[in-house]
Amino acid sequence: MPTVSLPYDQGRSLALTIPDGNYLGSADLPRLPAAPDPAAEVLRALRDPVEGPPLVDLARGKERIDIAVTDITRYCPDDLVVEGILGELASAGVPSSAVTFVLALGSHRPMTPREIAGKLGARIAETYRILNHDWKDDGALVNVGAEEGFPIQVNREVVEADLRLATGVIEPHLFAGYSGGAKTMVIGAGGHATIAATHGYAVLSHPSSRLGNADSVFRRFINRAGERVGVDFVVNLVVDPDKRLIRAFAGRPAAVYAAGVAFARGVFEVPVPCPADIVVSVPGAPKNLNLYQATRAAYPAILGPRPVVRPGGLVIIPAPCPDGVGEETSRVWMQDTPDGQSIVEKARREGIPEGTHMAYRFGRFLTHASEVIVTDSQIPDKTIRQVRLTPMATVQEALDYALAVLGRDSRVLVIPHGVAAIPVLPS
Repeated sequence: MPTVSLPYDQGRSLALTIPDGNYLGSADLPRLPAAPDPAAEVLRALRDPVEGPPLVDLARGKERIDIAVTDITRYCPDDLVVEGILGELASAGVPSSAVTFVLALGSHRPMTPREIAGKLGARIAETYRILNHDWKDDGALVNVGAEEGFPIQVNREVVEADLRLATGVIEPHLFAGYSGGAKTMVIGAGGHATIAATHGYAVLSHPSSRLGNADSVFRRFINRAGERVGVDFVVNLVVDPDKRLIRAFAGRPAAVYAAGVAFARGVFEVPVPCPADIVVSVPGAPKNLNLYQATRAAYPAILGPRPVVRPGGLVIIPAPCPDGVGEETSRVWMQDTPDGQSIVEKARREGIPEGTHMAYRFGRFLTHASEVIVTDSQIPDKTIRQVRLTPMATVQEALDYALAVLGRDSRVLVIPHGVAAIPVLPS
């Protein structure tokens, strides 16, 4: 019997023994060579953009430049990127007083001074004007029209700049197919009208909202809203799960996104031969801190290009979750919903209020899979059951249970990097 090592937590793995006849395989990500000199790779992208002029040419003569950067919920080495950007701006004769950093928080909390210094570097934190975006401050927001039926509301600071830049990473994203392009500015510096509309039932339930779909309704909105806002130049990185920079792309947002996604597919998409009956998907650190984040590991099994777990199959997620559920509003909202279908029906009737995305996501999972099992977790079993998932002590216990329930000839697929991989079935 093969024993598979699962990357459960920082410095700790779990051993899972799978009977020979049941093991379909492991959807391991390919390990591409990293950029040997990350700073040089960023500089190459800035000077040789995918489309449009180099940054130094764009910046000449500009008096007010805004740079939207990702917040601490996204792993993006922004310190590396902004050092390269600032060097090019200096070469164009732009003084530091002309530059403002907008922390693209979306609906997240403000970053602390220590977090800002950690994200951008102490020198930048001390030298430049830096704003925490506030998505609910109407006085700091501007409405600039609509695209794809969704309002475009962004930070006034961004609109009033005469050069708009953004950083970001290109990685699998449920609504956008892949993140990147103008998303950091359009959503990260977006107002409540934009965020509520694009993160509501219309988008979450849309059939195009799947991992890897670069033509989703959400992505089309981002691309067109980026043009409407006037996002001039973005720097997007492809970073692997080990946080190694593989490739940098820069230039006009839509072109950067297209080129970056074409490359990123070779990093994150993994062929699998056929659907499995049982999928063991591992979120790993840091996405295993709470249930809200950890259950993203079910995305590739159920919400990828095509589900790789069969209808009525089981998904097993081993995750410690020391911070608990992570979205308590969902637990309350789900109290009168006994199963996945009732969750989906409630969302259709009432919409998806702020703070209940997890509940709707679980509904989507459970209308396809018969159970989603959470193992090796610090969350009390009662709490896991309250959100309609199944608790079990260990991943081995869960697999043995799944084989007993679904049959001893069941096929088992392992996804070691469950929040990064996109398993792809043959066309």
